[in-house]
Amino acid sequence: MDEKVISITIWGNGIQQEKWLNWYQYVENLAKSLGYKLTHIGIQSKSFCSGKILTVARKKKDILASIADGEKPLSLSCYSLPKDYRIASFDYNFLCVRKEEYISIIVREDDYSKLNSKSVISKLKEYINYDYGEIYIMSKKEMPLIYAATRNSDNIETFSLIEEI
Repeated sequence: MDEKVISITIWGNGIQQEKWLNWYQYVENLAKSLGYKLTHIGIQSKSFCSGKILTVARKKKDILASIADGEKPLSLSCYSLPKDYRIASFDYNFLCVRKEEYISIIVREDDYSKLNSKSVISKLKEYINYDYGEIYIMSKKEMPLIYAATRNSDNIETFSLIEEI
């Protein structure tokens, strides 16, 4: 089955470097509100540069302590993955990514109605110097983060804009 996901993406001209711990807590609570638990974290920073996602159970404490000590991530990704996942990029139930250029929350189409999108958008704007935003739907197989990184839908057959923010 070709599962559809809905993304709320906010682009900006550089990230608000503070509030990383607040952002993580917000994302964790947002996942819980949809019935998910964060299982994996991806981080790019001075101390964490492997490019691999790490389990929350093993690394959350170390990552959050590093951030609390003043380390500034270049990016932070939070996943809720099922136990039998094979490829994180395709098997997630919930995914949030915060980078310098954008913040994106990606949820399954049937979970989107559980979100208060206006509240989510307002909260995301606290963590980036807001420039522009969109809510869009597409096939999970076409990797919504590629669109978030490029803002180019030319090669995305299933892309459909729901709303400009």
